[in-house]
Amino acid sequence: MRFTKPFKDWSQGLSRREVRVIAAAIILILITSVMLFLEPIWRTHRQLQASVAAREQDLNWLNEQAKSVSKFENDCAGRAIKNGSDREILNLILRRNQLRTKVNKEDRGSHFLEFEVNDANKVLKMIGHFACEQFALERLSIDRLLVDENLVRYGAKMQLRRVF
Repeated sequence: MRFTKPFKDWSQGLSRREVRVIAAAIILILITSVMLFLEPIWRTHRQLQASVAAREQDLNWLNEQAKSVSKFENDCAGRAIKNGSDREILNLILRRNQLRTKVNKEDRGSHFLEFEVNDANKVLKMIGHFACEQFALERLSIDRLLVDENLVRYGAKMQLRRVF
């Protein structure tokens, strides 16, 4: 009653139609204000949900990979270190694994490699081969490249440095 009394006093000089239009406008303004307040919150919520879903998918993939990583054993024991330039050794390892590099360059003792594989585990196996030849991994980036619905490829970018 207290809230409506000032409105009734103010609207006494107006026709019934004008009062309804003003009341409808007030209701629309209130609804719009609430929507303008809630819309950024909903948008942020949707973005966070999408981010959580992507992170959960990544976590599931990492858990699957963790199971297979335990299968990789250090098979470097008893192996002789190859002689030759760093580039020759890297190219030999890449050829053995039937990989063609998109980028294979050297800068100040660091080697930058970029290639695509069908299985991300192959990249991990490659890192093991590089480690056996005394290459230290300085940077690694593995990106999922969706070729089509049924074929997923992985792009690997790595920076290696020979250690003695």
